[in-house]
Amino acid sequence: MPALKIALLQDRPGSGIRPSYMEILEEESPDFLALPEYYSVSQDDDSVVTSSFRRNEIVAVLRELSIRLGSVLIGGSLVERIDGSLYNRCYIFDSGEIAGHYNKIHPFDNEGRGLIREGHEYKVFDIRGMRIGILICADVLYPGSFGNIRGLRPDLIFIPTTSPYRPGEKKEQKYARDRRVFASGAAQADCPIFKVCASGEVAGHRLQGRSLIAFPGRIVWRVEPEFEHKSALVIVRMPDLRNRDDLDITVHRS
Repeated sequence: MPALKIALLQDRPGSGIRPSYMEILEEESPDFLALPEYYSVSQDDDSVVTSSFRRNEIVAVLRELSIRLGSVLIGGSLVERIDGSLYNRCYIFDSGEIAGHYNKIHPFDNEGRGLIREGHEYKVFDIRGMRIGILICADVLYPGSFGNIRGLRPDLIFIPTTSPYRPGEKKEQKYARDRRVFASGAAQADCPIFKVCASGEVAGHRLQGRSLIAFPGRIVWRVEPEFEHKSALVIVRMPDLRNRDDLDITVHRS
């Protein structure tokens, strides 16, 4: 397995990439850059559905970012209109070309004011000699998700996410949920997981940005609770996907 450089961008939806982060990304030239769920929803959107009318504009921006960095871009997610129905879709770009897309299979009941439809197919994408799996946010809450994607033999899984703020939740509760969902999920899928969260708020709803990396049975790295409201650009160097001891992780904040 070749060495990899992976970037995770945790930030407020609609903020765009900060100049200081862009400078780092251009210098690092990561193989993969992953954005959070609904990253392209503007602060002017009263619902994620409103952003669907800017779909072509959003795709053009994501495409240009992938070209600029020469990276594979896990484009967070956007609202896509297909034959009158709305889906929460993650596009993958490879140096500007659309390499594939995945529709969220388990939207929340009230997602997009209840208008977001469920996707129906787990997918893994062959990109640059690797098999890349995608799950989106609430997909991870359904045990069958990791089992289904394991059958597609992914080398790693990206999970764009928006996590609602939970007032009063203790650190121990957060860590227990990480172990139950993501450490266990990585074991079920038998591959590393890269969860990339939005921070701030989306469509008026406050978020907790708790990006993390999980290997089978363990959490390798996470954004600590005291930083979950802040932005972060995480650069991960992985000489070996299966060996957590070889990870080199740098966190930049702005």
